[in-house]
Amino acid sequence: MSDELLSALARVTVAALAALMMAVPEILGRSSRSAGASALCIALVCGALFSADASLAYALLALVSLLHAFGALRVCRTGAAMLALAALSIGAAAFALYLGHLSAAFGASLLAIALRGGAMPLHVGAAALTERAPLQQVQQLGSCLALVLLHLHYVDHHAAAYDAAPLLVQFGSLATLLAASLALVQRELRGLMRSAMVMHGGLLLAAVGAAGHGHYAAALFAALTLAIAVGGMLVVADALERRDGRRLSLEGLGGRARSYPVLATAFAFFGAAGVAMPGTAGFVGDDLLLHALWEGGAASTAAIILAGALLAIATLRAFAALFCGPQLSSPAPDLLPRERVLLVGLALVLFVLGLFPELVLEPAEALLGS
Repeated sequence: MSDELLSALARVTVAALAALMMAVPEILGRSSRSAGASALCIALVCGALFSADASLAYALLALVSLLHAFGALRVCRTGAAMLALAALSIGAAAFALYLGHLSAAFGASLLAIALRGGAMPLHVGAAALTERAPLQQVQQLGSCLALVLLHLHYVDHHAAAYDAAPLLVQFGSLATLLAASLALVQRELRGLMRSAMVMHGGLLLAAVGAAGHGHYAAALFAALTLAIAVGGMLVVADALERRDGRRLSLEGLGGRARSYPVLATAFAFFGAAGVAMPGTAGFVGDDLLLHALWEGGAASTAAIILAGALLAIATLRAFAALFCGPQLSSPAPDLLPRERVLLVGLALVLFVLGLFPELVLEPAEALLGS
């Protein structure tokens, strides 16, 4: 297959996955706004991914981030402020690209990724959106995936990216470890989701930093894991809260496994996929990132490995607290048909990309390696 076709396939794959995540509220029948708004966001993201003009592509994504901000304003002002600030940053990157200032475009684009991904210390908005509006957080993670691809394609092939790579890797690794440590002390499910989100935001920042030295696939898979594995986990947590209440304790034993066996299975799967379970895209992403980090030294590599282990412990503890122990009877149903279809679809994506990573690696190499 020619490089042109492989490059187009990379864009199509990211566009399809981004569209899937942005359509999650509509798939579940829980959208708080018109379906037309989500359709417009999806159309703008697709337009950005297939635009031949870098400044126009970024301008379209700035508009998407602004639309996300308007959608989040009613339920989470802090998250809406973060999305609006990210929109300004993406717009600044578009203007810098229009003027030909690649260093400025790189800085503005990187700031937007850190804000949208939720990397410490810029995590406040993303963390608030995760806690108060998880499905809208899933939507913005979908378009964030497109932003990462455009960043890698248009502004990462630059001296500024190469020079900043070691600092970004170290900073991202430290942010990852701090967030994973916080996951161990969370007493409620929403706190765990917040910490997991911020941990993966630091992981994404480290991976994008490593891309400055040519490790583009690691960054792309980190963004895929953030959008699909963490996004799937947010859907599962939201489904559980709709059945048993918003403030679900992680202390004691909840005993929900017999009442919600499919929901328990989904929680275990997406939790494991988020901490690099073999056979999933998360494992491929971690493997690629660890190889990239090892080139820069052992400290960052050790921090990422330890962070993954800490989040795995916190996730296992949460599973035990929510689903194990004496049976808890509940009149609420297990996962509904729409929820099952969506989560099975996301699980299949994680499995397919985990077992056949070349489906993304080869197109990404053709698009980003040139």
